[in-house]
Amino acid sequence: MRKIIYNFLIIVFSAIIAFSGYRLYTIFHEYHEGEKQYEETAANYVKTPDKTEVPEVPVDPMTICPISVDFDSLIAENPDVVGWIYSDGTQINYPVLRGESNDTYIHTMINGQYNSAGSIFMDFRNNPDLSDINTIIYGHHMKNGSMFASLHQYVHQDYYDEHKYMWYLTPDHIYRLDVLAGYVGSAEAEIYTIFIDQEELDSYLSFAERKSTFTPDHKAEDINGIIALSTCSYEYDDARYVLVCVPVMID
Repeated sequence: MRKIIYNFLIIVFSAIIAFSGYRLYTIFHEYHEGEKQYEETAANYVKTPDKTEVPEVPVDPMTICPISVDFDSLIAENPDVVGWIYSDGTQINYPVLRGESNDTYIHTMINGQYNSAGSIFMDFRNNPDLSDINTIIYGHHMKNGSMFASLHQYVHQDYYDEHKYMWYLTPDHIYRLDVLAGYVGSAEAEIYTIFIDQEELDSYLSFAERKSTFTPDHKAEDINGIIALSTCSYEYDDARYVLVCVPVMID
């Protein structure tokens, strides 16, 4: 009897180990496929200037976007593309999509294939031209550091000091995203509604500044529109890290 139980336990534990190994394989394979897809997308549609070329006159890096995007070809691949977000020195270098609902791209890549990484996507209620008072862009907090995982690094002041702005490109314009505040909040928070007037925005900006995990270089003054970047956070159930940015049109 004891031998039967022993053999049974060996079978059970072997099955658990095999299943766990399979799950790890599928997770890492999925991560790899997601990274590969977006690396290929960036390689095909994004150009960076030749850094070995010395400009004739000094240029302000805050006025020159470090990338350009072939939106005509990108939109031909997927017409739901509305922009491209880029943060120098991080893994954030992704197309931004906008689907029929906020579920469309939560686990779907730009090529239409299922992947837990999904896509970086704009709230379907937003106008893609950034004409709303607050535009919301979502991305997963992937354990391999991809998608919007690096946003949570803004809990550290020194990370903000090194990444004070990002870039957002559309088919028509280039925006510098000046980082204004970042904080941990609820998935049901006010920012996940579309504001209807300046009063709502001003009230929210006061809240975001008070909760911010870092101190920005500038105050929220004369701001009439923001982009909120949202990703999962793990301080409590349904927590989110929200990074508040001010879009400044460069071109």
